[in-house]
Parts: sequence; C-alpha cells; structure tokens
Amino acid sequence: MKIRLSEKIGKGYTDFWNFKGRYLAVKGSRGSKKSTTAAMKIIYMMMKYPLSNTIVLRQVFNTHRDSTWKQLKWATENLGVEHLWTFTVSPLEATYNPTGQNIYFRGCDNPLSITSITTTVGTITYLWVEEAYQITNEDDFNKVDMSMRGELPEGYFKQTTLTFNPWSETHWLKKRFFDSPSDNTSTYSTNY
Repeated sequence: MKIRLSEKIGKGYTDFWNFKGRYLAVKGSRGSKKSTTAAMKIIYMMMKYPLSNTIVLRQVFNTHRDSTWKQLKWATENLGVEHLWTFTVSPLEATYNPTGQNIYFRGCDNPLSITSITTTVGTITYLWVEEAYQITNEDDFNKVDMSMRGELPEGYFKQTTLTFNPWSETHWLKKRFFDSPSDNTSTYSTNY
C-alpha cells in the first residue's frame, strides 16, 4: 500500500512523517493537522513494524474516548485499513488484528496504569502524548517515556510524539524541547 501525504494530510508534514529520532514535539493552533497526522503515523508505523506497540497518553484518562481513540479510529478509516483493526471501549484499546499489536490509552491521573503495561507481541515502541501542555509535572512524562525500554529488532526505533497547543513560557515543554532540543529531537510549529 502506498500513501501520498499530499492526498491524506496536505502539505507541511513530510519531515514530521519521515523523522525517526526519539522525540517529535509539535505545537500549533487548532486545525493545524498535528493530531490527525500523529494518529495516521501511529497506525502506519505499527502496520509497518509488526513488533511495535503504542501508548497514547493524556493528563486525564477519561478524555481519550472523545479525542485520541476516535482520532486513531478515524485514521484507520482514512488510510483504508479499518477492516484490519478492532477498537474496544472496555478496555479502551485498539488492536491490529493480523499480529495482535496494541495501542494502549493511559492517563497521568492514574500513574500505576502507566508503568505496568506488558505487551503480548513485541514491545512498546511509540508514545503519543496528546495535549502535552496539560501534563504539568515533567516527572509524570518521564515515567511513561522510560516505560519504552528493551532491545528492538534491527530497523526499529522508539519515538515519542508530543502534540499540543501553545504553552506558557514557563512550561517544561518549552525548555526541554524548544529552547534546548537534543540532536535526537525534531520540533515543529504549525498553524491553521
């Protein structure tokens, strides 16, 4: 299957899509395609890498169903692969049926649910932090980020994607990802 970004997403996200470093930090206004692009990339990457699994994180767990869960479900439809995925609400998960890979939804309001994820296939490879500015405690983020541990097969990579609206000048996201980004970080500022 071939995907033409210009047809599915539009312009401006080629570097985001192709980046394979550890951190992708994307800030931008509502309607700038950052979340839809992140959702499509997760679906695509999990299908491409059959030993990968994903954690999707928000500050409050019960906000997933009307946001990230629906966004990922939409992404399978937009990419024409919805018949290969099962989305459940209890537990709130998504499963890639051919391999049994999972997307796990978690909230920082229940830290124990984050550190105790065990996969049945492969390992946690991707983390998507939606509305990352709502996570005010950098240590909460670090706990989840460090849950992506273990050796990966050749050609695989771990990636954390943070999507959010503009933040306060004093938020830890600004200092960590925009003021002093590491070599393994790519940052984007998007607009409508």
